[in-house]
Amino acid sequence: MSFFMSNILNVPSLTVIFSFFLLSCGNQQQQAEEVPGKEVELAGDEADETPVDTSEVVEYDQGDTVVNVNESQINDRLREHTSVLVNTYLELGEALMQDDAEAARDRAEQIREMLERNEQENMDLQPQTKELYTNAAHIIRQSARNLLAADTMPPIRTAYAAMAPAAYKLAKISDFNGQDLYYQFCPEALEGEGAYWLSRTAEINNPYGENDSMKNCGETVGGI
Repeated sequence: MSFFMSNILNVPSLTVIFSFFLLSCGNQQQQAEEVPGKEVELAGDEADETPVDTSEVVEYDQGDTVVNVNESQINDRLREHTSVLVNTYLELGEALMQDDAEAARDRAEQIREMLERNEQENMDLQPQTKELYTNAAHIIRQSARNLLAADTMPPIRTAYAAMAPAAYKLAKISDFNGQDLYYQFCPEALEGEGAYWLSRTAEINNPYGENDSMKNCGETVGGI
C-alpha cells in the first residue's frame, strides 16, 4: 500500500518536471527565433558567389547594312527610340576618338539599360520591322555588355566595332531631323582586321586610333 501511494505521489512531481522541461525548451526556441538583427541561415540559402561572365562572342556581318522595311511600317515610337539609341552610340564613338574609356563605358551602360528596359515594352512593330529591330538590338546590347566587361582599350574597341552595322541599320529608320551621318571604314583598325563606325562628320576621326598615325585612317563608304 505504501509502495502504491508512493508511486501515486510521484506522478505529479514527474508531471511538473516534464512540464518545466517543455516550457524551458519552448523558451529557448523562441529566444533563438527572436534574436534581433540576426538572420537565420537555412540549408540551401547560401549565397552563390560564382562570378558571372557576361562576355559573349557576337556574330555579325560587317557588310550587312541593307534595310528592307517599308516606310509605312516605321512608327513614331520606334523612330524616337532608335534615334536616342543611335545618338548614344555616336557619343560612345566620340569618347573612343578621345581615348576616354570611362566615358565610353558610361555610354555603353546607357545603351545596355536602354535596350534591356525596352525589351519589356511593346512598340507595336510589324513583323518585318520587328525582325530588323530585334536582331540589331541583340547585337548592340551584347556588344555593350562585352564592352563593360573589358578592362583595356583593345577589347573595348573590339566590342564597339561589333555595334557598327547594327547601329547603321537602326540609324536608317531613325529621325535625325535632316542631320547627315557618315558610315566610315578603316582597313588598319583592330590590328589590320578593319572596322566600321558611324560618325556625325565627313572628316575622318578614327575611334580605333591607337596612335596618332591612325587618327586620320579611314574613308566614308556610306551615309544617311
